[in-house]
Amino acid sequence: MWQATLEYANDNEKDNILNCLYLFNIKGIWEKEGKLIVYFEDKEELDSFKESLQDRKLFFRRVKDNLKWNSLWKKFHRPVSIRPFFITPTFFKGRKPKGLRKILVKPSFAFGTGSHATTKICIYFLVKYVKKGMKVIDMGTGTGILAIISEKLGAEEVYATDIDPIALKEAKDNIKRNRCKKIVLGNEIDNLNNFFDLCVANIVLDELLKLKELFKKILKEKGILILSGILEEQIEELLEKYSDSFRLINRKKKRDRNFNWFGLVFEKI
Repeated sequence: MWQATLEYANDNEKDNILNCLYLFNIKGIWEKEGKLIVYFEDKEELDSFKESLQDRKLFFRRVKDNLKWNSLWKKFHRPVSIRPFFITPTFFKGRKPKGLRKILVKPSFAFGTGSHATTKICIYFLVKYVKKGMKVIDMGTGTGILAIISEKLGAEEVYATDIDPIALKEAKDNIKRNRCKKIVLGNEIDNLNNFFDLCVANIVLDELLKLKELFKKILKEKGILILSGILEEQIEELLEKYSDSFRLINRKKKRDRNFNWFGLVFEKI
């Protein structure tokens, strides 16, 4: 496995790097202060990524001690308690807090267990807005955690979509692990006009801007749209893009070590 480190000066640079990484088969990303640490299993994939960066400096090395890396990776993924759920990685051996419902997730190098601020925001809003019998879609499902939570909250039918086949495989395993029966995996949603009561999307701004018309198409009138992965300085641009079709009804901020992240909730008008 190969470890690549890229420095960035501001949030726009970071977003540009992340958008570029979507085109490559990566095994994981860690975010540190002013740096993105990216893991590649394939040296050819790393070389292709280096070429796409043009003049940007990239520091890389081979990660020789995989056992040590796996140990560090497990320390990075910790259980998360967000009422009424206790979301825990499969290797966690501790006890579930009393009164919480366990959701078991096997994290991969590419996808976490709900500990990131943007995922926590989504879970908070799902608990607030998902009602029994709803049809829900999770766009960019990753491990499938938001789809799983939607079913556990009483959604009658849940679609979990992702452009990454690795993500869909991870989601499939976690859906089975949590004995979910109402989740449909895949990307065939183009014909589902006015179908969903609620949509949740925890993805980068560029994709949220591109997907606005699709959200408008697939949501019912007065359908709920939960968006996360938004930085404070990006809110105005997103609101301007969405204002002709969606009404803002809620927002939430959560800070991690480096950034103020926001989640926005809209109602289709």
